[in-house]
Amino acid sequence: MSINKKIVVTAMAGLTLGVSSCRKYLDVNNNPNVASNATVNTLLPAAQLYIGSAMGTDMQINGAIWAQHWTQSPAGKEYVALEQHTPNAEAYNMSWQNLYAGAENFHQLYKLADAQYKGQYKAIAMLMQAYAFQALADGWGDIPYSDALKGQYPDGHIVNPKYDSQRVVYRGIVATIDSATKLINTADASAPGADDLVYGGNMSKWNKFANTLKLRALLRVANIDPVYAKNKIDSLFMKNPQFIGNGDDARIVYGAAKGNNHPLFAELSAPALGGKQQLAGSKTAIDTMNANNDLRGMVVYRQVSGMGLVGVTQSAYDIALPDGSYSIPSSYVGADISSASSATASVMLLSSWESYFLQAEAFARGYAVGNDQQMFHAGINASFLYYSNALTNETGIGGAAAYTAYVGSLPAAYWTLYPTTGTTEDRLRYIITQKWLAMSGTQGFEAWTEWRRTGYPDFLVSPRNSHLGGKMPLRFLYPASEKANNSNYPGEISVTTPLWWDAL
Repeated sequence: MSINKKIVVTAMAGLTLGVSSCRKYLDVNNNPNVASNATVNTLLPAAQLYIGSAMGTDMQINGAIWAQHWTQSPAGKEYVALEQHTPNAEAYNMSWQNLYAGAENFHQLYKLADAQYKGQYKAIAMLMQAYAFQALADGWGDIPYSDALKGQYPDGHIVNPKYDSQRVVYRGIVATIDSATKLINTADASAPGADDLVYGGNMSKWNKFANTLKLRALLRVANIDPVYAKNKIDSLFMKNPQFIGNGDDARIVYGAAKGNNHPLFAELSAPALGGKQQLAGSKTAIDTMNANNDLRGMVVYRQVSGMGLVGVTQSAYDIALPDGSYSIPSSYVGADISSASSATASVMLLSSWESYFLQAEAFARGYAVGNDQQMFHAGINASFLYYSNALTNETGIGGAAAYTAYVGSLPAAYWTLYPTTGTTEDRLRYIITQKWLAMSGTQGFEAWTEWRRTGYPDFLVSPRNSHLGGKMPLRFLYPASEKANNSNYPGEISVTTPLWWDAL
């Protein structure tokens, strides 16, 4: 859904929006100031933009570097600390603040919609709130949850929210999704319209979003809480649910007008970064795509003249390479600062390919009855179809034909040869590795999260400039703003400490 400029301007008049880690962040321990004249039509897009900003900038950059889709460009130095695996707490202020600001504004939206009997706004508010809390729990572990949205006086004025365990947060997320699903009514005339930046008020798609988000949450805990996950997934599939499919991708499409640009492009092209291209394509991802003749690489990375795709070794930022001698993330993913088209890219919240791969995993694990191989290839196909126009522009081959070339006649690409007679672990290796490939450029945080959960892909390299002695980062640091503002701050936890669901 494209951003409606009038709606965004109105929303920004009612709320203070943080849109980039280069900007002063909002202290959400004191909660954002919701204007007294805010309406459901202004609260909804404003809250969605908070989430888009968080997932499109810091979460995406951090995740994509640690998932080895991207690496620090030798032309810049902005993300050297991420390559060294030594980020500081200040680096996480903005993503934390934006996610909590989004959750708080969805909370206020829910209350306002409840008073006005607007059930579909309530449902969307709950689903997006669940999405925000999952991102927070997957980034930081234990987080303020049960007390988190009680900062205003009518809600209890709790300005030092306690931290809840990840298990409590996840159980709460699933319960929230269930409650939201019960409210969804596709015939409700009170549903949003253009003020919904994700689906334009299409409640059928929001229902698919709800089921897909729930399946994601339940599979996330499958290794650590298997009985709970299996029972919930079995129950979900017994209802013959619809999931996100081709054309249902949950995303925010940004615009060319200044102030409506994709948040990553706005971040990377900020004057503070000196006009230098800060991100390059990682050799880990690009070599994998090249070895498999995966044409998606030609879309999510920019080709080098006469050479195709050329990746930079992870964290080799200190080796001088001429500009134009290596591939960078493309304008299609909002990361090429030399292209104005980057401004109009999308922030992907929940994709069709992720949906199909989640279903494939559920079937491969035996949690539900279905064809895991079919869903595996549907996930690959969805990724190619999403980029169909871009593939035509860059390669002369549309999405359907490019998919057929990738998986069709033998010898097919290695990562398309699904092991139908293999073990569950064999199947998971292929499902998650293909998910990692499909998420390149659009869902870096989710790709890194799935690597932490499953260990796949199993060929990530130890960056040459890492300070962790061969270990890999497994979580974000709690932001400096929490140490300064919340008396319940749990203290610094190392980036090498696994999260609760990381059972490897």
